[in-house]
Amino acid sequence: MPLKLVEATLEVVGQVGLENLTIRKVSEYAGVSVGLVHHHFDNKNDLVYRTFVFLIRRVRDQLTAGRRGIADPVERMKFTADMCFSDEVMSPGAANVWPHMWSSSAHDAEVQRLCAAFSRRLRSNFTHDLREAGCSRAMAHVYAIQAMALVHGLWIEHRVAASISIEDVLGVFHGVIDDATGEVWKRNLRPGGKN
Repeated sequence: MPLKLVEATLEVVGQVGLENLTIRKVSEYAGVSVGLVHHHFDNKNDLVYRTFVFLIRRVRDQLTAGRRGIADPVERMKFTADMCFSDEVMSPGAANVWPHMWSSSAHDAEVQRLCAAFSRRLRSNFTHDLREAGCSRAMAHVYAIQAMALVHGLWIEHRVAASISIEDVLGVFHGVIDDATGEVWKRNLRPGGKN
């Protein structure tokens, strides 16, 4: 039942935004009583936090499973980039939750730890792959930081500024990976796409 309620929360957030989320709306969407939601979650903040945890774990688990089957480090990085902009991350509910999670991390220690752990894991994946692709330790560290900046920056450009398509986001990201690993990046941009 808690999983059903968290999934309902993501759907409701996709429809009305996190700022308009209520326990009643979640209960109505899930087809359960308000009391049942309160049985599983202390309050709206607890439900929202559990939704943050669910979203991060779902993305982390898919990243781990997908990366495991890819031997080539460059392709593994591209898979990681693709996952950062997948339907799991960009669905209306998830896309409305991420900015609130980042914002909450500034004043909520639990959310900050959650975000920091996910960020460290993602950066560590990039660093490991870059080292395996032949980058020095120092350059792998620099490129991994740049990759993380791209995740956040391109996400904002696509979702908030609406200035770039997902295809172009991935073309740019794959290009930077190719650039960092000595490959020709321009082949990843679509002809006629935004440069």
